[in-house]
Amino acid sequence: MRVLVFFCALLLTTHLACAVRNKATVELTIRPETHSFSCRYTLEAAVSPGPFLLTVNKQFTVAKVTGAALRAYTATPFFDNYQKDTLRRLTLQFANAKPRQTITVEYSGKIGERYYTDSLADFTAQANWLPTIPNQEYELVDYHLTVHVPPAYQVISTHEPVRATPGTYTFAGTGPNIEITAMAARRFTKLASTADQVRVTLYKANRPFNANDTLLLADAHKIIAYQNRQFGSKDPIRTFTFLLPSINRSASGLLDNAAVIAYLTFDTKDPGDLMILAHEISHKWWGYGVWNTYDNWLNEGFASYSGLLYLKAVGDTASFQKELTKRQKSAATAPALINFDVTKYDYPSLRRVIYDKGAVTLFELHQRVGDAQFFRILTETAAAKVATTQAFLAIVERQTNRATRDWLATKLGT
Repeated sequence: MRVLVFFCALLLTTHLACAVRNKATVELTIRPETHSFSCRYTLEAAVSPGPFLLTVNKQFTVAKVTGAALRAYTATPFFDNYQKDTLRRLTLQFANAKPRQTITVEYSGKIGERYYTDSLADFTAQANWLPTIPNQEYELVDYHLTVHVPPAYQVISTHEPVRATPGTYTFAGTGPNIEITAMAARRFTKLASTADQVRVTLYKANRPFNANDTLLLADAHKIIAYQNRQFGSKDPIRTFTFLLPSINRSASGLLDNAAVIAYLTFDTKDPGDLMILAHEISHKWWGYGVWNTYDNWLNEGFASYSGLLYLKAVGDTASFQKELTKRQKSAATAPALINFDVTKYDYPSLRRVIYDKGAVTLFELHQRVGDAQFFRILTETAAAKVATTQAFLAIVERQTNRATRDWLATKLGT
């Protein structure tokens, strides 16, 4: 599941990248002994006429906001109906009307209790540690991340560092702004293997690997091979990274070929854990719908059905049917998916619609059109990085016919 910031759960989504992506330069200083940090976040962004907005975690102290063309800014609390929480909004006014502006926000704070131990500091998407543009939390940015830690600590991210010296680690890449990741620990154990031209790497904080971790690695290879073949052939996974922080929280898939498995025990011999693993890996393709609208079913509903599909693919039809039946019962009395207002419902209700009803609707589409057409639909959807329900309906019509498109639209609207 991708991240829902309020619930620190996965779940969530991105806008399609702009023709010129925003650029984020992040300098993070972690003080693990006091569970605190400071950050200098510089964003070069496309801006529209009028005020420019950023959202910052209310727990953090904003020390300074600067920019060459910045005329003034205000910082005010506001209640976010989707996250059901009070956040801090920065409203920026610029002295000129240039279409791109550069802003630097300097802030500091404490790490949330669910994101640290005596020897770990977890700056992943669930920690909600970065400023974001409202409704563009998962928009792709080109980023440069430098992390400073005490020399006794190591830092990992979704990729190997481009530079690393004792106390300083630098990473660079492209990913959703909210998913820029740093995890610091006294020690990381690394386990990696290559199969079918896919490299999978596990990093585990402060603990040795065990038999379950070795099985996770093997099952990840099998899941990736299956998903590459069934719907990822036009944009296949070639490398994948798992971050295991050795704390008990949840799992989350990152768009940048990575996942965080934050459980103290995770055993893919359990069909539920195997389904979670397939769900999170599939977020490599299902991660583009806007996170706080009903279009998020294109992420979580698709990932949920991807997990179910893998149970069926490995021959565990009993677990597949059991999990499908649970979702069918959940979805039976759920509100319509199209135009579902996520701001007016609690999280359990959101899950019934976005996750369960989304997955059940895909199952029904699968049953209607058969394997060949269904996986062609998924393949085109993944390759197109579809972010709206209307775009998905257009793909369904191209791959099948108008009658199937109208049938699906009715299903989603009731």
